[in-house]
Order: sequence, then C-alpha cells, then structure tokens
Amino acid sequence: PMSIHNKEIDQSIDKNIIGTAIITKMCYKLKIKLIYVSTCYVYPGTKGNYSELSPLKPINNYAWSKLGGECAVMLYKNSLILRTSVTEKPFVHKGAFKDFKTNFIFHEDLVPKILKVIKQKGIINIGGKSQSVYNFVKKHNPKIKKFSARKILGKNAPLNISMNIKKFRKLIND
Repeated sequence: PMSIHNKEIDQSIDKNIIGTAIITKMCYKLKIKLIYVSTCYVYPGTKGNYSELSPLKPINNYAWSKLGGECAVMLYKNSLILRTSVTEKPFVHKGAFKDFKTNFIFHEDLVPKILKVIKQKGIINIGGKSQSVYNFVKKHNPKIKKFSARKILGKNAPLNISMNIKKFRKLIND
C-alpha cells in the first residue's frame, strides 16, 4: 500500500529514486531504451484532465519518489516515461471511492498498450477512461461498496487526478 512510503521513506528513495537512477545510468552506458512506468499522482489532483505538459505537484510521498525517478530518466534521451493509474484485477479492496476520479486500467490491460507505444520517447499519459474509481470497479464487481474519498481523506484531499490521454489514443489509433 501507498502508506509504506510515509513510514519507510528510505525504501521509496532507494527503489524509486536511487534504483531508477542506477538503471538509467546502465541504460545510458549500454545504449538501450529505458521505459519508466510512473504515476498520475505526480499531478496536483485538483482539476483533472492533466496533459503531459501540465504542472506537477505530487500528492503524496509515493508520487514524490516516482517524480524523483522521472527526473533521472528525463536526463536520458532514449527513454519513455509512462504516467499511468493501474490497479490489480480483481480489485482487491472491499469498497471504491465514488468521488475520486482517475484513469484506472488493470495491469493486464496496460501491457499490450505499452507495446503499442514502445518506440516513442518522452512522456505519455496512458490509462483508461476518466471516471470515478467506483464506476470503474462496479463494471467488474457489481457488489463493490461505495466510499467517500472526501470523508476518508479529508476535505482538502486531491479528488481529480484524471489525465488527458489524447496523445496516447492518437498514437494507438483508438
């Protein structure tokens, strides 16, 4: 869970920042392409529909560590950063937020999409349709319970982390 990034920041730094920097250096040295899977949580989460050029303001420690990894990857021009919002299938939680909007996509559905953009470089937002977590999950689990992100996370919590995925859709001719 994301809470580990608040409790054990050394792991976040080691894995997502230092680890990514080491991998980036090796790809550079070996002259091989690097594909880095980042997160939509690098965006502020206040208005949604974030493009690849939108200002960044990570919403939690996990997102800060992923942005740290992005910084290393950006130095290497033979790279592709994919900002995404992935989840497990089946969805492992008993409930889903009705008021938190994102571009969820299942891991297994993400991989074939990555293969379609693998030759690209730069940054691409990649994911599914912008919708609430609840609406995404209920298609696969009609018994999912509704939760309020605002009640659980607080009134100032970022509730719209949705990305504009037009660039991605154009690349895959969708």
